[in-house]
Amino acid sequence: MLVAEKHNFSLHNPSWSFTLGPETYDTKDTPRRVERIREALAGDPRFRFTTAKRRPDSLLARLHPYHDFIKKTSQIARKTGDEIYPDLFPGEGARLQRRIHPLWGGLWCTDAVTPIMGRTYEVAKGSAEAAITGAEILLAGKQREVYALCRPSGHHAGPRVFGGYCYFNNTATAAEVLAPHGTVAILDIDYHHGNGTQEFFDERNDVFTCSIHGDPNREYPYFWGYSSERGIGQGEGANLNLPLPLGTGNDGYLKALDRAIRAIRKFKPAFVIIGAGFDTHAEDPIGGFKLSTDVYGEIGRRLAVFDTPVLICQEGGYNLDVLGSCVHALLTGFAEHR
Repeated sequence: MLVAEKHNFSLHNPSWSFTLGPETYDTKDTPRRVERIREALAGDPRFRFTTAKRRPDSLLARLHPYHDFIKKTSQIARKTGDEIYPDLFPGEGARLQRRIHPLWGGLWCTDAVTPIMGRTYEVAKGSAEAAITGAEILLAGKQREVYALCRPSGHHAGPRVFGGYCYFNNTATAAEVLAPHGTVAILDIDYHHGNGTQEFFDERNDVFTCSIHGDPNREYPYFWGYSSERGIGQGEGANLNLPLPLGTGNDGYLKALDRAIRAIRKFKPAFVIIGAGFDTHAEDPIGGFKLSTDVYGEIGRRLAVFDTPVLICQEGGYNLDVLGSCVHALLTGFAEHR
């Protein structure tokens, strides 16, 4: 399997932490995540690595209205050496000029755990370029499956705002590359609902979005991800949310996965994109499911049923002891049964 990657992932390394009552929270999205995945794949001759190509800013800027804010704030942070966090979160209807100011990030950012550092823009752009490169390889007909090793993740970044460790939406950007050539289905299997991905395509019927995730009544992103969200206008029926309860194990998860696969096959897409998150593992520090390491091989085998070109984009997964093994299991299970 071909792996599209960018080599600048280590340049974005936030260091935030905060306390809430007796608990201390700190960022789980570190460069070591990519290192562990690469270690697991590089020793297997079935995986070949290719460097993602540089692309103009224009596509990301068109899809993400906060593109210039992230780029310019990153330039400021590079000069000052700061991690810049938003300190203003205006509500609907607030009358604020849309000029660039590093502390006005709340215009575009949903939370205070997605800081902008000196190299954040180029690393986030590189992550999206890995997904774009994967999509272009599929369009060229050279491969029928590509794994894009993306970091930062992207599925919480939407057409209005970003957040949740995500800056640009990698799967949505790849879908925009593929959509002129045929319908697209996006399946998000991260523990957290891909609210940004859903919002990008809520009103479209040429891109089917589906997400299996923790119940948003108690899990991030809280305000999106409910089963009643089916799409809007001409997009009605083109979104399927499958929230699962805390503690869901292998059997319950596979049952939901089978339902998602049936819905996607009914849609008959020309391309499939999988947002592969591994924070569904039982030992993930910010997940709530009870999936075992070996079940990811079975997940990969079931995903192999799609007879269309497939792009797999890395999303979450934060237990460094098991992440590489889980990614390797899913990708090999998938590749061996295509």
